[in-house]
This record gives sequence, C-alpha cells and structure tokens, in this order.
Amino acid sequence: MPLVDSFLVRDGRAVAPDLHRDRMRESAHELWGAEVGPGAIDDAVAALYERAAHTLGGEAGLFFPKLTLEQVGGALQSDVNARPIPEQRLETTAHLIAYPGSDERTHPRLKGPDFAWQECVRQWAVGNGANDALLRTRSVGVSSAGKSDGTSHPLAPQIHYSETVYGSVVLWSNGVLVTSIDTDRLPSITERMIVTIARERGHETLAAPLTKQRLLEADAVWLLSSLHGVREATVGLTDLPAPHIADTYALPRGPFAPAARDFQDALWERAEPLRECFA
Repeated sequence: MPLVDSFLVRDGRAVAPDLHRDRMRESAHELWGAEVGPGAIDDAVAALYERAAHTLGGEAGLFFPKLTLEQVGGALQSDVNARPIPEQRLETTAHLIAYPGSDERTHPRLKGPDFAWQECVRQWAVGNGANDALLRTRSVGVSSAGKSDGTSHPLAPQIHYSETVYGSVVLWSNGVLVTSIDTDRLPSITERMIVTIARERGHETLAAPLTKQRLLEADAVWLLSSLHGVREATVGLTDLPAPHIADTYALPRGPFAPAARDFQDALWERAEPLRECFA
C-alpha cells in the first residue's frame, strides 16, 4: 500500500514543496507508525525529497514527478519517477460530473492507497465527457437520499460534495471563497495556498458544505490540483439517475469572482527552488 506525492516542477521550482514533504511525513506516520519507528519514517521521507531535488532541481522544462514511499518487510522503500510533460498538457478549464455512487476509498486523507478505485471513477468521468468526478461526502447526515423513482425526497439531506477524484473544489459566492467543510478528504496543498492568497488580497474565506445549490449558484467554481493549479470548472450535477453530459450547468464567471489566471500567477510567484528546500 504505497503513499504517493506529485507536484508540478517548472525549471527546478515548485509551489510549496515543503508542505508536500510535511504531508507525506504525516501520512507515513498515520499509515505505518505502529510498525515503523518515527525516526525511520522521518529519515525515509527526508531522503525521498532530497532525491527528488537532486533529480529535478537543476533540470529545465516541465515535470510532474511521482514520488513513492512504500513499506516492504518492515522497511521503507522510495522511488522518484521524473515524468517530463509538455506545456500543452496543462489545462486552464475543466468539466466536472457528479459520481452517483458512494466514496469507496479506505484512506481518503492519504494519497496513493486508493488509486486503483480512483482511477476507475476517473475513467467513468472521462467516458461521460468530463475531466474529473465530484465525490459525495462521507460525513454522516449530509449524504444524499432519494425515493425509488429516482427523485429526491423533500426531507432528504442535501447532497454535499467533498472533493473530486484527483482534486480539490472551491467556489466563489459574492466575493467569498468557499471551501469544503468536510475534513475526511485529502488535505490539499494547492487549496491551502489559494486560501492564503485570497486572505492576503482581502477576501473572506469560509468552510461550508459544497451542496448542489451552492455549486449551481456560485459565481465561479474552481478545480485545484498539484498539476494544473487553478482551473475554472463547469459542472454536471444531475444525480439520480446517473448524470449525463446533457445535464451540464455551465457556470459563467460572475461579477464577484476574481480571475482564475490571477490566482494561478500568484501561486507560481511563490514557487521555490527544490534544491534550496531539500538540500
């Protein structure tokens, strides 16, 4: 059961690489702390990111490395796969579609252990004309409920989305940046940085349920990830029966939403040299 980390590296620089390392260390302690000593975990994580810095810190171009940490026979083994990518792979927009099934991940706060299930759901989304799939919250009391004919019961809890298969979702509503209140999800480094930038620019931020109503009434919905950064998103939210591309509600950028490109630029203004962070 490996742990995985990935983040865009441009000419040897990355956004918040130290936060990625910290998240990997915390995840490793959570997953293997009962079997592997804390010192051994800390040393293995430090060595992994030092290796990434040595591999990519002086390289020109774009990379989306895959950093892997795995326990084998009580010892931790690591790998760095550089994975160069073309500029054309980076996207500024995305289409999301609601996954009608339940979230079957066993470790939703960790990156890597549930990749097999996540990839199956992503392929389902791609087959329905989308880039990624919205996942319903795992929290008790806010999951969807409906009647046998596929319509929602008037007293059923509202559907609440936590994140996508491979990204974090935020929205803008009347100048406020809204993030998912659900904590049973992967702690997003990109989301953390975008919240910091929003606050520095004088925007209010709010953690709240990302309900269907909030998504449809938002001035803008953004999909955040460690590869693409900030993407303006459209959404398909018909849940019962399974959603179809024809049910898409295209979200124009409203008057109270800043431009995603401005935040993308601000994100990369904070990029740091890997060799200085992990040397």
